[in-house]
Amino acid sequence: MAKVAEADVGKQGPNRLETAWNSEQAARTVSIVKRVAGTWEDRSRAVQVLRALCDLAANEPERLDPSGDPGEWGFLAMEIGEALRRSKIAGTEEWATDPDKAKSRMTEHWPKLEAIWERQRPTISDGLDAEGIALSPRPCRREGGGAGKSTKYGFRLDGHERQPGEEQPPDVDLLKVPQVRYRRQDISGNRLVRWMSDRGFYLGGWGGRIFIGALAVLLACTIVWAWLVLIAMGTAPTAITFLKVGLIGSFTLSIGYLLLAWQMRLVSNRVTPAPWFLQPMSKHDDYLLELRRNEEAERNTMYLVRYVADCPICGAKGRDMIHIESGRLEFFGRLVGRCNRAPNAHVFSFDHVARLGRFLR
Repeated sequence: MAKVAEADVGKQGPNRLETAWNSEQAARTVSIVKRVAGTWEDRSRAVQVLRALCDLAANEPERLDPSGDPGEWGFLAMEIGEALRRSKIAGTEEWATDPDKAKSRMTEHWPKLEAIWERQRPTISDGLDAEGIALSPRPCRREGGGAGKSTKYGFRLDGHERQPGEEQPPDVDLLKVPQVRYRRQDISGNRLVRWMSDRGFYLGGWGGRIFIGALAVLLACTIVWAWLVLIAMGTAPTAITFLKVGLIGSFTLSIGYLLLAWQMRLVSNRVTPAPWFLQPMSKHDDYLLELRRNEEAERNTMYLVRYVADCPICGAKGRDMIHIESGRLEFFGRLVGRCNRAPNAHVFSFDHVARLGRFLR
């Protein structure tokens, strides 16, 4: 049973949703809030006030019943001070015995308590979720509004509702994550990028021969240079000369690796991340080079492509984008699909032929 609640008196706005009152559930809810607050690093007076208020509410939950006598709702500032004194918190003796002191101190610390509550809302929400609590408490103050009517403090226990910006963790069995199906994504960029995506680069004919010939020249030059560097290092007269030649050789060989490694991976794996000069200057860096064989042609055609999929674990309604990138050391030599939201936790295999992927971890 639920009803839309009436506007509250005081600084708080109207309730979002009010459930049928249950004293046991209310007491359990505030007890969990106290336990969660005990895990915070914040040990300020405002947090101590919150924990004391939780103690009072847990012992007398019926005093938070919104449908009861308004005059009996909530707890006085001196009652909170007495709860602090019972907890043997220093400096709370006058709080528990002097009405003016109690009022001024609650006026001072209550805004701080509300600010801490808003900042710690995710920890409170997760703590309640872990215990299966369907209520969403909020600290509430009701002004006295006249002579003989003191300001009271307590909690408003609303039906559980996520605040803007809070995300509900997906309820997914990681042992039964379904396969993902990859699809080609639109490619934007300069003319070369668009041309290699739409038409591809045929590795036969004059263009292919020039491309393969240039690669062969680069490979030959790299081998010769590596051989010369080794000879120079072997005949270096001093250790300093040896190190200089080694550094120069390592630097130039690194450049050669950047120019040639992607081509070797493309030939051996038929698909590889595109080199940096083919990655458009945009937020996307998951462009791939793929070799496709045309049975009627003598050679392969090289295409620039992007593959994406929907993550079955996270995202709105279980959907969020998976992009392709290197498998790094864990999946060395492979391309894998990584979820944008959890790239190191939601990892899928990538098969560019079947366009399917299974959950790896």
